[in-house]
Amino acid sequence: MRISSFNINKFCGAYGSSLEPVYYNPRNVDFKSKIKEIVDSLLVETDDIVFLQEFIDNQYISVHRVFGKSKYNIFSNVDYKKCKSNVVAITLKNSRWKKTNLTFETEFPNKFIKMEHHDKNLCVLGVHNTDEIIKKQINECFKTKEADIILGDFNDQNYLSELSNYDEYRGLMSDELITYKPIQSAIDQIFVSNTIESTRIAFEEVIETFASDHNILSF
Repeated sequence: MRISSFNINKFCGAYGSSLEPVYYNPRNVDFKSKIKEIVDSLLVETDDIVFLQEFIDNQYISVHRVFGKSKYNIFSNVDYKKCKSNVVAITLKNSRWKKTNLTFETEFPNKFIKMEHHDKNLCVLGVHNTDEIIKKQINECFKTKEADIILGDFNDQNYLSELSNYDEYRGLMSDELITYKPIQSAIDQIFVSNTIESTRIAFEEVIETFASDHNILSF
């Protein structure tokens, strides 16, 4: 089973905008096809799953043309046609992964996705921290052991240092690895419950890509 996490920067490649979080691709480069190729390379076996942050769907993207309904399942907590930045999980159509409800109320359901694989007795929570309220809810997820694995874009390296103090989880990413290229830092992380033996995890390094301003985490 391969589990991956990737902030796709709204299909805008390495471009950024200080304006509203909208699709921003001034040269109209086709990052959609490249991101689909990346997802295809990560979804090979039935149990593989990819968590994407900053996922959107609009007149410029047309997600179901990129990720055809016949091959993929896309899981989200909100309608990603109506929200400008979502955390989603993507699997192959015959996957046994299922979306499950969060155990907490949140103003930002688009920033969380919780997936369960009942056959493997495994639960994964994907997150994207962009607000102090979200940060507090992520803290609660660590305290209550919301999932066996908590991963995503935590957006703040100092905050990641705080989360590393929770004894129940360990991070797979070292500070020396670069996940967010503009400031050359590791703000994306995978936290694994200490109930999962280290010998069961194969993680070597991040996967470099120019399809986003973030790199890919996969294990």
